[in-house]
Amino acid sequence: MKDNSVLTIYPKMRVKPYDGMSVSAAVWAEAHDEHRQSRRAHDLLFHGSGIIAGLEVLANDPPNQMVFISPGAAVDPVGNVIVLPEPVAYDFGNSADGTLYLLLVHGEREIGGVDQEIKYIQNEFVIAARSSLPKRPVVELARITLSASGKTIKNAADPGHPRSEELDLRYREMIATQTKLRTSVALCSLGARVPEVVAGWDYLARECERSLKIYPVVDTFTTFTSSLAAFDAVFISAKGEFEAGTAEIKALRAVLDGGKKLLVEALDDPASKSCANLFEKLDVKLAPLSSDSAILKEPYLFMKPPQGALGDQVMVSRQVIYSTAGYCLAWNGDLPPEHASRSDIRSAHEWGMNLIQFAIQRPLG
Repeated sequence: MKDNSVLTIYPKMRVKPYDGMSVSAAVWAEAHDEHRQSRRAHDLLFHGSGIIAGLEVLANDPPNQMVFISPGAAVDPVGNVIVLPEPVAYDFGNSADGTLYLLLVHGEREIGGVDQEIKYIQNEFVIAARSSLPKRPVVELARITLSASGKTIKNAADPGHPRSEELDLRYREMIATQTKLRTSVALCSLGARVPEVVAGWDYLARECERSLKIYPVVDTFTTFTSSLAAFDAVFISAKGEFEAGTAEIKALRAVLDGGKKLLVEALDDPASKSCANLFEKLDVKLAPLSSDSAILKEPYLFMKPPQGALGDQVMVSRQVIYSTAGYCLAWNGDLPPEHASRSDIRSAHEWGMNLIQFAIQRPLG
């Protein structure tokens, strides 16, 4: 609760019905206003004001003075729920300059009522850019500083430190919800199967649900089929020498062609050599993990990949993460004695959550 003014919204009285009472338009409106005020007070007291979901703001591509706002919902500072059911384009225009606030405002208007028709109050929204924050209740979607009129608007190259002409999303008030993001992961194996891999993923899934509100639904597969392309990510554990056949290559190509991520771990040297052949068949070019990779930064910050059961080597391509570190075993607590403390296991789990978050995001372009 930001201030005590929220308490004044909660209704102090409600209409008490009795047999034979006259229900006029005023009585009807008062009875229903009590419900509306109770809901507004509940939303503010229990959840606060801000953006519930969606309402992302993106610059046009190629950049101009236009931005696009995705569908979503918000609660304004007096408890009104504002819903954008479809994308909205907003044009700042060629004459805008200085610091501007892109605002979402609740509105309503009366419709109907022609002749003897029923009248309705229709909830609406207004999107506007202002040079200052008004006193009336608003929800800030973004702000931007234009150094001169006619400048094009871009997405921020560094969202934490936006520059002039870049969208600043740092002041968006977000309402924390308990909604869990359900994502699906298919576990496959090449060469020898390792039962500990499934146990490791079970521990990681629990930690994801507890810490990130992401709930990975993990299914195991003994054969490679076209159904793998329906999963958000596919994980392959490889142990011993193997040769990926036509069915395996076809299934994995479908995963990559569908824009999904592929995570592969080789658990010994023979598997590592076989994985090299696999990537050649898939036309996957791997490179060392760069220091500015999102995998190192979201949601947990790492300077480099942590210690796994077999090391810390990680290589990547646009849609593939390849490791010989044995993280799937580390998630089960299987770490070398010198790296088997509780903090080491926690680091392995946090690294796994970074991998999950990266895996469920779609590649750009």
